[in-house]
Amino acid sequence: MQAIAPKLETERLILRGPQESDLDQYAAMMADEDVVRFIGGCVMDRADAWRNMAMVAGHWHFRGFGFFALEEKATGHFVGRVGPWMPESWPDYEIGWTLNKNAWGKGFATEAAVAAIEWSFAERSDLRRVISIIDENNLASQAVAARIGETQTDETFEYKGGRYPIWAVTRTAWEAGAALC
Repeated sequence: MQAIAPKLETERLILRGPQESDLDQYAAMMADEDVVRFIGGCVMDRADAWRNMAMVAGHWHFRGFGFFALEEKATGHFVGRVGPWMPESWPDYEIGWTLNKNAWGKGFATEAAVAAIEWSFAERSDLRRVISIIDENNLASQAVAARIGETQTDETFEYKGGRYPIWAVTRTAWEAGAALC
């Protein structure tokens, strides 16, 4: 399946496909220990960040969905990535988020995740729920998950020696207005 990421807009953000011009800010994000602490824990040099960004872009080609690059409307700067993700062996259709540290605490993850979930349910009539896999120590992401209407399930995902709680919101709950933001 080949797909090009659509362009979505929220009040403060543009969600779009990743572009090579994002590399400087993407590489800075992936080189920050605080940013990557809960998404694998390994900082990336510029070359590894480029390969990671290319993988993210390639996910759109193979799956027809993927992480959107987040661009702040006010500045035009890349501030992170948010969106659906389901690589091989993943337990379900995940909505994930990773933001540059200077974008933390502004509500961007919540705003973009809501847009990504809306888009996902509109595009995929077969989608029963979306999940987020969140490290038990990642309180900030747990707060985002709660704001977007996800609740922690009794499921876990084992990945690379770790065991991660799964948060989820069903289509039914979403359509009933589960998001708190």
